Amino acid sequence: MGVIAALISACTSTAKDLVSKSVSGRVHPDVSTFASFAYALPFYFVIMIGMSLWGDESLSLSRTFLMLVVLRGLSDVCAEGCKMRAFAHGDVSLVSGLLSLSPLVLTIISPLITGDPVYPREYLAIGCIVAGSILLVRRDKTSGKVAQPVAILYALGGSLAFALNTCFDRLAVGHGGPVLSAFSMTLCAALLTLPVLLQRPGAMTELRTNTPQFLLRGLFETVFMVAKMFALVTLSAHVVVGLTRMSMLLTVIVGGVMFKEGDRARRIIGSAIMYGGLLLLVL
Repeated sequence: MGVIAALISACTSTAKDLVSKSVSGRVHPDVSTFASFAYALPFYFVIMIGMSLWGDESLSLSRTFLMLVVLRGLSDVCAEGCKMRAFAHGDVSLVSGLLSLSPLVLTIISPLITGDPVYPREYLAIGCIVAGSILLVRRDKTSGKVAQPVAILYALGGSLAFALNTCFDRLAVGHGGPVLSAFSMTLCAALLTLPVLLQRPGAMTELRTNTPQFLLRGLFETVFMVAKMFALVTLSAHVVVGLTRMSMLLTVIVGGVMFKEGDRARRIIGSAIMYGGLLLLVL
């Protein structure tokens, strides 16, 4: 069940990234970051009410749980903020691939934070992931400079923040149920980004204009997060990230075609190599 939940999370991850890229040209990254959390909350309320009536999940508000929720909320704001800015400055096939470096980061930091073991074959997987990520980055043929450097920097920052996210997720589900953990973290992140939103002129207009897309992404975000939290109940943190990042290959292919991005063949090959590294993490 943990693997199935992780695969569902992977599919919805691809869907919400494609929606994020589609609105990146007409919405400021700060507005999109807030919307990614706020527009998921109505769906969480429905799930929480249903779970409470069914009696499947109890309310747990211990001090440790609340601390983990705040830490996760802070890291999630950083992760989503970096991702939205990366989408605004670069191709979805590039950004999605570089965000998939989070298993590399997680394999290094997870034993220190969550206590999950790391096995020798996983270091070979890291090598494949790094090699594939190098192919995702291209240089301008005339100047020789790295193309889309701002998007690359934001994507690398996002991959670090997403790795921290999963560590806090893994710890939180030990103190609260998957749905409660996902809802609490999303609510915390929305509250943290609200002051930034209120200070931006025209933010409310952007929210109203793009409400259908934000609601659709909110649905994908809710399913993604709840499925991920269920997977973390039975699987190690870096294994869950490895499985959910299988969405990378699909995003590179579909996103490259949808948005008519260049250098698709090189990025597909690079993503396939990274995908092989991810398989080494989970087999």
